[in-house]
Amino acid sequence: MLIQRFGAAAAAVLCGVLCLSGCSHKENTGAGFQFTCTLEQNPDCLDPQFTDNPYAAAVLANTMEGLMRLDAAGNPVCAEALNYAVSKNGLHYTFTLRDDCYWYNAQSDPDRLERVTARDYVFAFKRLVDPGQYSPFAEDFACIRNASAITAGEMGVDALGVTAPDASTIEIELSYPEPDFLALLARSCAVPCNQLFFESTKGRYGLDDETVLCNGPFYLTKWVYDQYGGGNFITCRKNMKYHDPDEVFPSNLQFNIMHSREEAAADFAEGNSDIFFTDTYPKDYTDSKDYIIQSYRSQTLGLIFNLEKSRTRNENFRQALARSIDRSRMSSLLTEDMQAAYGIIPPGVTLLGRSYRELYADEQTAIPYQPKRARALFDEAAQDMSLSSSSMQILVPSTVLDTDALLSVCQGWQDLFGYYIGIETVSPEEFERRIRDGEYSIALWTLQPENNSCDAALDKVLDDCAVFGADPEAFTAVFAAPDKTAQRSDSVALYGEAEKQFLETCCFIPLLYKNAYMVMTAGNEDVRYDPFTGAVSLRDAKHFQ
Repeated sequence: MLIQRFGAAAAAVLCGVLCLSGCSHKENTGAGFQFTCTLEQNPDCLDPQFTDNPYAAAVLANTMEGLMRLDAAGNPVCAEALNYAVSKNGLHYTFTLRDDCYWYNAQSDPDRLERVTARDYVFAFKRLVDPGQYSPFAEDFACIRNASAITAGEMGVDALGVTAPDASTIEIELSYPEPDFLALLARSCAVPCNQLFFESTKGRYGLDDETVLCNGPFYLTKWVYDQYGGGNFITCRKNMKYHDPDEVFPSNLQFNIMHSREEAAADFAEGNSDIFFTDTYPKDYTDSKDYIIQSYRSQTLGLIFNLEKSRTRNENFRQALARSIDRSRMSSLLTEDMQAAYGIIPPGVTLLGRSYRELYADEQTAIPYQPKRARALFDEAAQDMSLSSSSMQILVPSTVLDTDALLSVCQGWQDLFGYYIGIETVSPEEFERRIRDGEYSIALWTLQPENNSCDAALDKVLDDCAVFGADPEAFTAVFAAPDKTAQRSDSVALYGEAEKQFLETCCFIPLLYKNAYMVMTAGNEDVRYDPFTGAVSLRDAKHFQ
């Protein structure tokens, strides 16, 4: 799934680069080009409150806009909000809407457009928390007053702390201070929804080009998809009724829709697109001046264990493996694609404008390297299990190309314990099947947050507890504690403590932080890619030939 996410994103940004074709060249500004991007798969649905599909995120990032958006530095700034005010206790937000924001699609009459109003935002937020809508983002907005009770079915949606005193004013009441609330409002799921249009689609909202209504810098003009055929695409055009059209640089966008990660990669290699996203090290492009490569350490790779099997269920055995990993030795074998990992939260996650790992060193979270203690624990485990009778394998997806460091870990175990653990490489599809069916003893698992936040990283751990064999209830309170602090700086140590408590179970042993990549043809600038969600923003994208 993670690999697909990057592929989608990759495809999404591919769009960002194929500005080479068919547009007039404004050499001084880089504006006026059509950007073509290849998506790995079809977005399936473009309902912002419902879809968490990364391919949809690539399109929605360009066709929809909320109260806030993120600037080039990742800071929330006003988008459809003209201004806002926050109460001293951080519980009351008041937003004033711009009066020049309109709903638009291919069927719109430019002279008879409907304005985006505060009521559209109220309706959207009610959809987010309505248990009948099954939004995957409901928990993300639990900070809004009564949101959790509504999602649990204990209150009706009208009790939500989001109101519209008039068409231009939105008031949001929180149950507790959320330091990242403005950034939360910049996400695609927090965009408005026109209730009359939504109801007119009769359950098909966001499923085709006739049931999509846009308010962003681009609007969707055509969506063609046949799951059995080729020539699938989504086209978007610059929205001249956007509130700031002069700051939108591309003239058009096209998303070519493929059927696989391999097809998307080939599309870029053949010169049909200008931007490619991948979590595989792009060695074919690293030595060429014709390409620009940007990397993001957004994944944490670690060992998981099948707790249905007696050997890996033994906690002493897992503790022995964890305490015998010399990450300093492992580091010397790593390429730039990876670095040794001690904690859960990858370095690509930012907090207070910096990498979280710069604020809280991950060495403080990991089980320490203690070979003597590890040997004693292994001997205790060996008394309960016939470890000498057979070896075991670490299941690894074939997308992980650099396995030298993992082999060195296995060699260290053999030297210390006299017990052989090898590596079995399988396709991503076979990897997922084997994990699902329990056909493994140890596997190399990828943890990637669903958005750029420490909370999302910990939430992903809770989501994966079923795979790890851990009880999520045992960690819910400690994982939630950092999000309840009034000042975000107060949460830094709490995140580290949450990581440490979970890692002590040795259900997940972090080994590597791995890169995701955006590869662009030279001459393209200001394409913004979010490797966590798959969103690709092309509003500011420029091409200089």
